Amino acid sequence: MIDFLSILIASIIGSFLGVMTGLIPGLHTNNLALLFLFLSSIYPVNLFFCILLVSASIAHTFLNIIPSTFIGAPEEDTALVILPAHSMLLEGRGYEAVCISALASLSAIVFSLLLLFPAKLILGKPINLYHTIEILVPYILLFISIILVITSENRLNALFIFLLSGIFGFVILSMDVSFLFPSSPLFPALAGLFGIPALVYSYKQILPPQNIEEKNIAIQRKDIASGVVAGGLVSILPGVSSAVATILALLFRKEKGRENTISILSSANTATNFFVLAMLFIILKARSGFAIAIGNMLKIEKWDRLLFPYPFNLLLVAIIISSIISYYSTKFIGRMVAKNISKISYKLLLRISLAIILAMAFIFAGVIGLFIFFIASSIGILCLRMRVRRSLCMGVLLLPLTLNYFLPFL
Repeated sequence: MIDFLSILIASIIGSFLGVMTGLIPGLHTNNLALLFLFLSSIYPVNLFFCILLVSASIAHTFLNIIPSTFIGAPEEDTALVILPAHSMLLEGRGYEAVCISALASLSAIVFSLLLLFPAKLILGKPINLYHTIEILVPYILLFISIILVITSENRLNALFIFLLSGIFGFVILSMDVSFLFPSSPLFPALAGLFGIPALVYSYKQILPPQNIEEKNIAIQRKDIASGVVAGGLVSILPGVSSAVATILALLFRKEKGRENTISILSSANTATNFFVLAMLFIILKARSGFAIAIGNMLKIEKWDRLLFPYPFNLLLVAIIISSIISYYSTKFIGRMVAKNISKISYKLLLRISLAIILAMAFIFAGVIGLFIFFIASSIGILCLRMRVRRSLCMGVLLLPLTLNYFLPFL
């Protein structure tokens, strides 16, 4: 057993680690998961490590809005949020974008807690709907892809960009290049597809002083609810990330102002990590790196009764503590960055941003990562020139996932 003070200490330390991974482009809590798995073999305090990891995974989803907004550096979970957040930055509203995201993520935790029991009853006993949903996964992915294309204004251009980015994604994810780089090729791919077009688009812009006055941030409950439901659905599906959750949520929300989009994206991102943990206890399936690590470090008891099983109850306490810490940390750090960013020449800032992204692409994906980054940037800029939604570049994930399901039957 572990007392509340230990939970509090572990939650605070874990939140701090999540702040660090959220602020550093290319770094993810899956890196922490590998570290804690190794440490648990030396120091058998597994529950303490799991609380650290859960807290970090939640904090990461709050803080990763900051590099996405201010330097245009994406990761899989925040690629789409660059588009509205960076444009708000160019209007002097970068801090407002960060505050919207922080409040949306905090609200997503509240909504997720409210939906936890219904999710358990629907997916587990007595309804046991999980297996039916699992069978429908490839058709859900195909449906999302079709809707993404046919709801575009220029469908032919949209289809071309979706297929081009999809084939590109299929190629890079199929390459056996583990001997060339230690991590995933997704960071340079997403940085090129989403980060570089944002920087190119804004290069001739002048970055105005950022408004850092506190104001009432209004978010819509429908945005949070759609993000949470999409995040919950994705946490059930094997191989599907929160990036797909954000596309799913955006497709079914009619109001698509920048504020709405940031709310949906941020709530889906946070809710996905929340429900990934929940699914570990509801259906005994691990859908992310940190959940796999927890499953290896702890004996997981399926949640069949009314009360939360141990140690799921303790991990939920850690999530609540981490959410509160992360909310205020995001606002504080976002305010500091917004206050000082306009003191730097914007063209210099863009060059620094490009240098950071290139360095991260090299660090996390080696020399070939720079080549992937160059190809992805060309596709992202072509998307701008063809005047189609940049969300179609998420074909880089959607098409390979869909093909992986259907190819065995062809």
